[in-house]
Amino acid sequence: MIKNIFFYFFVLWTGWGLCSCEKGEVVQVPDEIARIAFRSYSTASVDVKRVTVDGKVANNDNTSFIFIRNKDADSSWIIAYDSKDQKVLEQRLSIKSGLNTFGVHSKSPIDPSLVVGENPLDDNVLPISGVMQVKILNFNKTISPNGEPIRLAVYQGKPVFDESWGMDLVKYDNDPILTTDLISDKIPEKFIKIPVDPIFAAKAQVLDKDSKPVLIDGQKVYLFFYFKADVAVVYLPQKESDAPLDVDAVSDIGGIGYSLDNIWLQK
Repeated sequence: MIKNIFFYFFVLWTGWGLCSCEKGEVVQVPDEIARIAFRSYSTASVDVKRVTVDGKVANNDNTSFIFIRNKDADSSWIIAYDSKDQKVLEQRLSIKSGLNTFGVHSKSPIDPSLVVGENPLDDNVLPISGVMQVKILNFNKTISPNGEPIRLAVYQGKPVFDESWGMDLVKYDNDPILTTDLISDKIPEKFIKIPVDPIFAAKAQVLDKDSKPVLIDGQKVYLFFYFKADVAVVYLPQKESDAPLDVDAVSDIGGIGYSLDNIWLQK
């Protein structure tokens, strides 16, 4: 008797399932819960207070943004807004169920809007004692009028006593300690490793892409590394010459000087 009852319910359930599909109805795929969180690649925090996913507002739980996604969708159009309700990110991103944490940085030193991408500071690069590891961007059109890439020949100064001044003045070797790869307004792949001198900051002569000196009004051009950072991305903005003397504040530069002290990202 019991077996007959179970068999009856089994046949009834199977028949109901078949009937529900007789009219070609699409079987709905269940939705999934997903979360989005953003982390900064630098020491600056990420200002994202509101997120929409494919046009729908995600719920903010203070650590992430929760929403329902269809399991058939492999990506979604994400728009993020800051505390002033200004749009700061707009990008299609691959989304999976559960937590999706995206590393973000500003698009460039002159564009504060955010972008999801690889870490310009490189997660695997660790600080080295006595060495600055830097990537350099150039936005100065005076040095590079047509946006042509440049190189830098980096020199490290050393103190030499000058009797006429009665003090140590900076002295550079004839040969640079290194010459960089091409530098432009795009993020380079490799870091430049520059030894840190406790007395005199390094300076660099600006060269063109063919390693010939860049001249402005017939004068050589130099950049001075007036910043301190273990691992950083720095940039030269559009500005007038602002370094009138060499790093000892006494010697003549022998050309036109620019201070390189704008840090974009740093660990």
